[in-house]
Amino acid sequence: MDFENQVCINNMTYRRYSFDYFLESARRLGIRNIELSGCHPHYTVYEGEEIDVNSLAKKIKNAGIRVLAIEPEQNFLPVNIASHNEYLRKESVRQLQFYIENAAAFDCNQVIVYPGKGIMDYPKEEARKYCCESLCELERIAEKCGVSLLLQNVSHCISGLTPSSDAVADIIGEVGGKNLGISVNTSAVYAGGEMLNDYFNRFGEKIKAVQISDSDEEDEQLVLGEGNQDIRQHIDTLAAYAYEGPVVLEITMEEYADGAEEFYAKSIEVLKEALKGGAGHE
Repeated sequence: MDFENQVCINNMTYRRYSFDYFLESARRLGIRNIELSGCHPHYTVYEGEEIDVNSLAKKIKNAGIRVLAIEPEQNFLPVNIASHNEYLRKESVRQLQFYIENAAAFDCNQVIVYPGKGIMDYPKEEARKYCCESLCELERIAEKCGVSLLLQNVSHCISGLTPSSDAVADIIGEVGGKNLGISVNTSAVYAGGEMLNDYFNRFGEKIKAVQISDSDEEDEQLVLGEGNQDIRQHIDTLAAYAYEGPVVLEITMEEYADGAEEFYAKSIEVLKEALKGGAGHE
């Protein structure tokens, strides 16, 4: 793994800080790449008319930082491409279109989308159908913009639509499209009883982004070294498949938002030790 050119952090963890502070923190941590989260108060479609996208992109570039992927917030905000509610479904697609169409301003060609989720007491196939229809529409938009749309695997506690590589493969196969790739989150992989190697064996070069976090039985995305995942094994997998895409350190527990830099520093330290050949976690 090329730490300088592949490793990213995400501004979502800094949601209680200004975006300027986030950029300064990234530099202090020795990070030169980010996964740009479309989260409040940094960059959302809700403030789209007030945000000067080009100025934000220039600020990031002037800080010497690159945006390797864009991940619109799709948990805390009412964005659900699989909703049975037609208005919400179409509005979700419209909101995601904002990030796709503006990706070029950040010299970024990858936007990550979640599969959405259905109502628990409604047929799961209904939500899956809406998910695929929305992805088809978003994929067409992405193709026009020269952007790769990346479907995110998420654990069952977030959505029942992509909790496993089988489920991801089914949706990718149905939607098709040359601009549809995959973003893999190791916490979701772990929650599904699989290994990162299983995803690379199955999808290979369709994997365009990898999000690494530690996790436990409660599926929290933890600082590396504080959960049950084998971080060294993840690194070995990335090396075995000569993966050169972004490696995003994802830490999303609410407690981390108060001291984002402190917790990211811990994850980075563990990752660097693992890259030297040390244990991924104790």
